[in-house]
Amino acid sequence: MNLLKSKLILSTLFASVAFTATASHAAQDPSKSTNVHAALVSNCKESASKAGKLTAAEAEKFCQCQVEAEGKMTKAQEWQIISTVNQKKSPSTLPFIQQQNREIQNCFGPQLTSKLKALTEEAMKQQAQASTK
Repeated sequence: MNLLKSKLILSTLFASVAFTATASHAAQDPSKSTNVHAALVSNCKESASKAGKLTAAEAEKFCQCQVEAEGKMTKAQEWQIISTVNQKKSPSTLPFIQQQNREIQNCFGPQLTSKLKALTEEAMKQQAQASTK
């Protein structure tokens, strides 16, 4: 059961990363850059580094993988995610998200995947504690 919960958490993490990536990159408007990909990665690294939970190398790896995954997502897939969330269901149930999660975990590698899983679980515990107060 714990393994299933961990996989669900990790799957949800990657789904939310893909879904929220566009919003997090809007701050520096990469669409005005001569290298949009690099601007997206740079914005992501800035956001990922703010919390101080990832090293510079981990933030770089995370952002490279995340931006690549985001770039492969179609508009139709984005709409499916939004529809699923609006139905109060987890996007991690969508087959293309499950495939994307496998690909992004391979890109992250086992160390970064484990660290992200631990950080996600920590954040969820903190959120649960805050909601019970």
